[in-house]
Amino acid sequence: MSVSLTPEQQRRIEENRQRALARRAEKQAQLTPGSAQNYPAEKQAQLTPGSAQNYPAEKQAQPTHGSAQNYPAEKQAQLTPGSAQNYPAEPANNSQLCASDRALQTPLIDTKGPCTKTSPPTSNTASATHSFYGQSSKPPTGVKRPAKLPEAGGSVPAKKPAVSVKGKCVSHSENRFRVEVGYHADLITAFKSIPSKNYDPATKMWNFSLEDYQMLMEQAASLPSVSLKPLDGMEGLNISASTSRPKDAAALAALMRLCQGWQKPGATVKGKCVLVSRCRLEVDIGYQADVIDIFKKMPSKNYDMKARKWSFLLEDYENLMVELNELPMVEIEPLPPAVLLSFSSQFEKSESRAPVPPEADLSHLDPQLTRSLMPFQRDGVNFAVSREGRLLLADDMGLGKTVQAICIAAYYRSEWPLLVVAPSSVRFTWAEAFRRWLPSVRADSINVVVTGRDSLRSGLINIISYDLLNKMGKQQPSSPFSVIIMDESHFLKNMKTARCRAALPLLKTAKRVILLSGTPAMSRPAELYTQILAVRPSLFPRFHDFGTRYCDAKQLPWGWDYSGSSRLSELKLLLEESLMLRRLKSEVLSQLPAKQRKVVTVTTDGINSRTKAALNAAAKVLARGYHNKSQEKEALLVFFNHTAEAKIRAIVEYISDMLECGREKFLVFAHHKLVLDSITKELGEKGISYIRIDGSTASAERQQLCDRFQSSQRSCVAVLSITAANMGLTLHAADLVVFAELFWNPGVLIQAEDRVHRIGQTSNVDIHYLVAKGTADDYLWPMIQEKMNVLEQVGLSESNISEKAESASFHSKDPHQLTITEMFQRSFDEEEMLALVDQDQ
Repeated sequence: MSVSLTPEQQRRIEENRQRALARRAEKQAQLTPGSAQNYPAEKQAQLTPGSAQNYPAEKQAQPTHGSAQNYPAEKQAQLTPGSAQNYPAEPANNSQLCASDRALQTPLIDTKGPCTKTSPPTSNTASATHSFYGQSSKPPTGVKRPAKLPEAGGSVPAKKPAVSVKGKCVSHSENRFRVEVGYHADLITAFKSIPSKNYDPATKMWNFSLEDYQMLMEQAASLPSVSLKPLDGMEGLNISASTSRPKDAAALAALMRLCQGWQKPGATVKGKCVLVSRCRLEVDIGYQADVIDIFKKMPSKNYDMKARKWSFLLEDYENLMVELNELPMVEIEPLPPAVLLSFSSQFEKSESRAPVPPEADLSHLDPQLTRSLMPFQRDGVNFAVSREGRLLLADDMGLGKTVQAICIAAYYRSEWPLLVVAPSSVRFTWAEAFRRWLPSVRADSINVVVTGRDSLRSGLINIISYDLLNKMGKQQPSSPFSVIIMDESHFLKNMKTARCRAALPLLKTAKRVILLSGTPAMSRPAELYTQILAVRPSLFPRFHDFGTRYCDAKQLPWGWDYSGSSRLSELKLLLEESLMLRRLKSEVLSQLPAKQRKVVTVTTDGINSRTKAALNAAAKVLARGYHNKSQEKEALLVFFNHTAEAKIRAIVEYISDMLECGREKFLVFAHHKLVLDSITKELGEKGISYIRIDGSTASAERQQLCDRFQSSQRSCVAVLSITAANMGLTLHAADLVVFAELFWNPGVLIQAEDRVHRIGQTSNVDIHYLVAKGTADDYLWPMIQEKMNVLEQVGLSESNISEKAESASFHSKDPHQLTITEMFQRSFDEEEMLALVDQDQ
C-alpha cells in the first residue's frame, strides 16, 4: 500500500532511522560475541538475529508506540520472530502520539485486508510499511530457558533506569477502575492474583473492582521497575502501611516464573512435584546422585522408606526448584500455577491446618433462618462469606445444602435479584424452601419460570430449570444477575452441552456464585472443570492444563483423551483450599445411621424361550465388537433392554418377599418403563398402596406424592424412576431402598440412595442391589465399583460400594467382560444416555 509523505515527514523518518542505527552500533560495540545469551531465553526465542538484542535495554522496556509491552503475554507468544515490536499499540489517549505518528497511523494498517509481510524499510516511504501485523507462529521448540532471570550486574548493560514501565489508574465504571500501562511480566502476574480481575481484549487493558484497589497498588509498589499513578482522589492512600502484601506479590511472581521453561529436551532424568498435604510436596523422581545431594541440603527433607520418595515443606519449594533446574540433565515438572495461587501463603510459612474462617455477621438475616442452622451449616456459611460468596458446596447428600445456600444468598441480599437454576423436578421445592426460610420475602416476589414465554427477571427471586434456561437464551436480562445459585451443578460437567453454554455466560458476570452438588464429579475428574471455571476461572484458564495434570490426558490419533484420572490427592487438596467445602455424614451427623448395602443375586430362570433367546443373541452380538460407534451403541442398548425384560419376574418376586417379611415402607428404583409398569401392576393386584414418580409426573405433583408416602400409616411402596426421581425428594419414612435395575453412573445411584438416608432418618438404612448373571449386570456392577473408587480418591464419595456391600465380589466369568466394560465406558456420554432414557420412561 503506497503512502504519500510530506518532505517534513520523510526527513523525520530518516532522522529516526539514523538514530536507531547509531544506537544499534553502540550496542554492538558494548556486547561481546555471544553476549546475547545473557538475555532471557524466552526473549531470544521471539527475536530475530540482530533485532531487539541490539537495542538498549531502556528502549526495550519503554512502552513506545507499537511496542509489545501493550499486549498481554499470551499475545506476544503468537508473534513471529522480531514482530513483537511491530504490533501497534492502542494508547488510551491518542494525543500521546507525535504528529508523524498520527499522520501515519491510519494508512499503515488495513484492518479489512489480509496481513502481509513487506520488504525491509528504505530511507523513504518504505519505512511506513514496518508496522504491518506479522503472521502468527510459535517460538522455536527446544529452546532452553533459564530458571532465574539475570542478576543485576551481569553482562547486560546497567543503563536501565529504576522505573522502566509507567502507567496510571483511571475510572472504568461505577465500581471499577482500569490500569493503562505497558506490558510487564511481573505486573501481569500481580494482576492475575487480584480476585476481581478482568481483561478486556478489545482495549487490551485490565480492570478491577475498587474494593481491590489497595491490594493492587501494594503489589505494584513491590515491583521497583513499575510506577503507577494513583486513581484520582486516592493520592493520599498510604500504600506503605502494609508490608506483607508486596512481599507476597513479589514472592508469588518468583514462584510463577518457575512454571515457565522447565522442559529440557535433552534431560535424561525426569521427575515431577506433587502436593501431598496442605504443607508438604513430594518429588517423584528416579535415583540421581546430584539430585539426592540437593535433597539432603533442604532443611525440611523427609524420606519415606516404604514409598522411596522425598518430601519437603512448601517453604523450601523455591530453593529446591532453583537448584534442581541448574542440573542440565535433570527435568522437574513444577507445581501448577493453580496450586501456587491457592497455597501462596504456605510458601512463606507452612501451616498444617487451614485457618478457621471468621464468624460472619448474620444479624441482618431472618431469625427463623439463622436459628435453624446446625453448627456445621453455620460453618458452611462462614466459609462461603470468607470466599466472597464464590464456592462449590459439595456436602454429602441430606446435610442441608439448600438451607445453607439460601442463607449465603440472603447475606448478599442487597445485590439481588437472585437467580436459582435447578433441575426441573425441584423448581417448586426451591420456591417452598424460600417461603419457609425467608418469611421477609413476599410470596409474590418469588418467580418460578414454567414456560419459555415467562420472564426471567420478574421477581426478586427467580427460579428456572436448566432446560428452560437454554431455551430462554435470547431473553437476555437488562443487567446481569450478581448472585446465582446452581443446584445440582454437576449438570454443567460437559462444556459442549446446550445447558452449559447457556449457564456459563451468566456465571461469568455474576459476583456471587454458589454451586451445590452432593456428587460434583459423577464418574471422572474432567467433569469438575466447568464448575471450577465457574467459581475460580483464574485457576485453570485452559482445560488442557487441567486435563494433563488431573485427567491423565493421552494424545490419541483422533485427539486427546481426558477420561482418565491422575494426581487425585493433589486435586482434592486444591479444591478444598480454593473453592470446595465438603462434609460427609460420618463427620457431622454421628446420630445418622450408616447405610448397609447388599448385592442380591437373582436368577433369570423361568423366562420364556423367546426372551432367553433374545438375551443370548444380544450378548453374542455385543461381544463381536464394532468399528462403527453408532452400531456399537445400538447393540449396548439392545442388551440393556433385554436385561430389563429378563429380570421382571425376579424383581416382582423379590418385592413380594419384602412385603411378606414385614417391610411396610420402601423405595423401588427402576429404569425402564416396562419394569415400572410391571411393578405397579403387581402392587395393584395385591392391594398394596403405592406412589409412582417417573418422567411423566408433573413437578407440582411430586411433593404431594412424597407427602402422601411420608404420612401414610399403612404399607406403601414408592416406585421411582432412577433418572427422574434421584434428586430433590425426601422419603426418609422408609428404611429400605431396592434397586431393581442397575445404572452405569454410580453418582446417580448414590443420589437415589439418599432419598432415604437424609436428615431426619432415625433407623438403619438398607440398600439392596438386584443383579442377575448372564445379563448386562455382569458388566455394569464391576464398572460401578471401579468408578466409585475413583470418586473416593478425589474425596467426592463417602465410601466405595464394594467396601460396604455384602456379596460385592459378584463377577461374571464371561471372557468378553473387559471388552464390554470398556465399550460401556467409551461409547456413552451423559447427554446421549439421557436422550435414550427419555425414550424408556
